[in-house]
Amino acid sequence: MFAAAVRVVGMCALAALVTGGGRADDDPVYEGKKFSQWVSIAQDEKASVRQRSLAIEALGKLWISDPKTGAIEHVAARLRADKSAAVRAQSAIVLGSLREDDMKKYGAKPLIEVLKTEPESRVRKEIIAAMAKYPAVCAAGVASLTPSLKDPDPVVRVAAAESLALAGPMAKSAAAELVPLLKDTERSVRLAAVYTLGRIAPEGATTIAETMAAMLSTEKDTDTDKALPIKRELLASIGLLAEKSGAVVRALTVALTDPEDEVRRGAARTLGTFGTAAAPAADDLLKAVVTDKTKDIRVDAVRAFGSALGPKGVKARLKDMRALLDPVKQPDYEVRLAVIDEIASLGYEYLGVDLVSSDKGVKAEALETIVALRLRLADPQVKVREGAGIAIRKIEKKPEPKKDPDKKAPETKGP
Repeated sequence: MFAAAVRVVGMCALAALVTGGGRADDDPVYEGKKFSQWVSIAQDEKASVRQRSLAIEALGKLWISDPKTGAIEHVAARLRADKSAAVRAQSAIVLGSLREDDMKKYGAKPLIEVLKTEPESRVRKEIIAAMAKYPAVCAAGVASLTPSLKDPDPVVRVAAAESLALAGPMAKSAAAELVPLLKDTERSVRLAAVYTLGRIAPEGATTIAETMAAMLSTEKDTDTDKALPIKRELLASIGLLAEKSGAVVRALTVALTDPEDEVRRGAARTLGTFGTAAAPAADDLLKAVVTDKTKDIRVDAVRAFGSALGPKGVKARLKDMRALLDPVKQPDYEVRLAVIDEIASLGYEYLGVDLVSSDKGVKAEALETIVALRLRLADPQVKVREGAGIAIRKIEKKPEPKKDPDKKAPETKGP
């Protein structure tokens, strides 16, 4: 009876090993082979490339089910030492599947180190793809990623650039290698370089921004849809660099007349972030408010116009602003509302005080603006009517004098 029970237990254990559902001590089974067998195949240079690649994949699966095996260390070892590019690439793919904590402990170091010396582009591509899953790994591997910007394979150059973007300002040292990619023959590489340079806070940002600004007029493609992403990214990166030189402002001004809506919109919005540095573009922005065929761009142009001139500049152009309130000339209420908001921003300090000015010309200008706003109280659109009411109150109401926090209120005596 006892012997029969022992035989049953033994048969169950054997069945578990054969099906891969169990383990014998520290030698678990996957797909009918023990862990130790998979290790032997992975290390056997006489085994076929396919067999070794399958062994690497199996070791990755075994690691997921049982990290105590140390299977991932064998994968890292094959990344470093296998003679086959295919096996090394598979090793990188497996390392790239690690969870974040495991990547920090077991994957980051071999990936970063091997990338420095890896001779094959296809392996570098997989290594970079694995690193790109975690920005912290990209930040730690900037020195390894930078040489891949010169890789003969454009796919690798793109991957390296995008991974450096993930590293953010930690990758600013790569700027010198990224700049030449702005003239790369491959559109995808140029796009990746533009994207990255806008996100790593590079040294010499003014020169880089001016180079990008010049690209707004040179980036052309027989397929417009292919050219547009670069122009959009150029505008985004120029905005992120926040370099407001005359050359950049001039290029953005030209872009206000681009045939593509997205480019004109991006140019207006970027100029709107430049503050008064964009003042040279004010007239062109005003022209866009009047002539652009797209309502949203006209709204953006109004905002940028106000930002470029600042309160004093807007005050000097109130005649132009009042003309934009006419529903006949500006049938889109969103544009009229944007103009009202810009006038309202002058408040009492810049405009309301003129209502009581001793200078007749100044007073007349302020009164004419108030009259124009009061006319909008009868605007067909309720939002414009509401906006006009708010603007009038902001302009006419003298602000309360600021209280001195150091001055104590007088004490009140009791009865």
